[in-house]
Amino acid sequence: MLNDRENILIALREKPLKVYEVMKRANVANEEACQSLLLKMRDEGSVKFDIHKGRWLIG
Repeated sequence: MLNDRENILIALREKPLKVYEVMKRANVANEEACQSLLLKMRDEGSVKFDIHKGRWLIG
């Protein structure tokens, strides 16, 4: 799980991405797991979600 967090942060360093794009770049197989991990990371303040564009970005 820690490795998935690192991969997600690495993927988001380049540009804001949608969930499916994050999954492909971070190599996370399950969309539900990726979404829940992104939500946990949002609660911690490490990522943010742009509701207008529907993209995740580094917090």
